[in-house]
Amino acid sequence: MRPTRKRLCLLLIALYCLFSLYAAYHVFFGRRGRAMSLKGLRKGAAPAPEGRGREQSTLGSEEWNPWEGDEKNELQHRFKTSLQILKKSTEGKTDFRVQIWSKAAIGLYLWEHIFEGLLDPTAVTAQWREGSSIVGSTHYSFITGPAVVPGYFSVDVSNVVLILNGREKGKVFYATQWLLYVQNLVLTQKLQHVAVVLLGNEHCNNEWINQFLKRNGGFVELLFIIYDSPWINDMDVFQWPLGVATWQPQETNESLKNYQEALLQSDLTLCPVGVNTECYRIYEACSYGSVPVVEDVMTAGSCGNASVYHSAPLQLLKSMDAPFIFIKNWKELPALLEKEKTIILQEKIHRRKMLLNWYQHFKTELKMRFTNILESSFLMNNKG
Repeated sequence: MRPTRKRLCLLLIALYCLFSLYAAYHVFFGRRGRAMSLKGLRKGAAPAPEGRGREQSTLGSEEWNPWEGDEKNELQHRFKTSLQILKKSTEGKTDFRVQIWSKAAIGLYLWEHIFEGLLDPTAVTAQWREGSSIVGSTHYSFITGPAVVPGYFSVDVSNVVLILNGREKGKVFYATQWLLYVQNLVLTQKLQHVAVVLLGNEHCNNEWINQFLKRNGGFVELLFIIYDSPWINDMDVFQWPLGVATWQPQETNESLKNYQEALLQSDLTLCPVGVNTECYRIYEACSYGSVPVVEDVMTAGSCGNASVYHSAPLQLLKSMDAPFIFIKNWKELPALLEKEKTIILQEKIHRRKMLLNWYQHFKTELKMRFTNILESSFLMNNKG
């Protein structure tokens, strides 16, 4: 029995040695062979015939990874999860593009003050000026200047905001020509959505644009109108601020500097009514922290009805809690000035800072409101 057991042990040892040699051969010589084949593939040699199972996976790496299958599954799972998170985070967002064609000076207030956008070239006398800005998911481009005329530039957008001057008869004729041009672009499907920012008549006589409004069978989906128009419903017609004046060519740098210096040195700026209660001086005073003293009375014409709108006039400013001093009669002014004498310097400085902060908030709020209105209307109509 003993010799037989001894032989069996020797046989097992021999088999173990043979198996070890076989394994060592595959580890050292088999890896080298695979490396050579990979080297050949990198140099442009034809790939080996497609195999099955684990052998196929070794073609992508010089060393077989026994956990390669599990790692690939984990990576695929992470990739799918990341896509789902990305899709969820961007749901409802869009690469929304709007071009603003400004054929009225009020467009500069919208672009340079409310949007805080830049224009190239900077010279106000340039024939063609343009800029770009992004608000949320909306990409805005802006063009203005005498060279911007109907039919003389390419239309490569589907959403347009047209800024027009309708204050007087001559301006209305020119604005109408622009609207007829845009109407043709809509009919030929070169444009999809149109909004208008209108410097309205100071008496609010704007019936000429009625035919172009979508509610009356036209193509203008949204109207942002300056002055307290009775049309304002915050659905398709919205009030827009007059803003600051465009400095006239006959003015000099010295006169502009003197005016700005006067606003900086004034604690109060008197804003009596003209043809309309709203005037440029209100916004110019805000720009320099001088509190506007506004004559709070309705002017003659077809603007806001005080019997219907208790806050008329200047509904937009009042709705945003403008920190102005409103008076109904200039006979109130002497008492107001006497009260000013009792206010210490620190309080006046604080009041000026508060006005500047409010005005910045006012412009930012208008920018976001403008964008939200466009997106809600235009994108909703796209879905419809």
